[in-house]
Amino acid sequence: MNKITRANVDVQPYAFTTKSLFVGHTDYRYLRWQVIDTPGILDHSLEERNTIEMQAITALAHLTCSVLYFVDISEQCGFTIEQQCSLFRSIQPLFANKQLIIVVNKIDAQPWETLESHKKDMIQALVSPDNNTTLMTMSNLNEHGVSQVTKLR
Repeated sequence: MNKITRANVDVQPYAFTTKSLFVGHTDYRYLRWQVIDTPGILDHSLEERNTIEMQAITALAHLTCSVLYFVDISEQCGFTIEQQCSLFRSIQPLFANKQLIIVVNKIDAQPWETLESHKKDMIQALVSPDNNTTLMTMSNLNEHGVSQVTKLR
């Protein structure tokens, strides 16, 4: 968010630092784009979600453009790749008719090329040309892939 917008969001190297919706703006191809950073969502039933998670779900359901789903392949967020993929599948209906970009993040800590093949397969299984999905790799730390992700919208 801070890398591509004028927002100044608190960023920490651990999960759940985002406590509410944050909105930033960026200009691209002579248009102003609104970027929304949502709090993390846990993989449990709708009835078990708290107010912050419901805000994130509501924002995702009402977006009209692109959705970026970040996967921490280093698993430093405290959730395994399997858990992150399971969460994606549970909220995927919210992404219907939207451009979806699966962003494989933290490739500085765990390169995509050396990721175990069964973990790669789990992530690649989320990508489907039928549902307008693209997979990209990125590192916020060294900014590898950041501009490519922002240009894909």
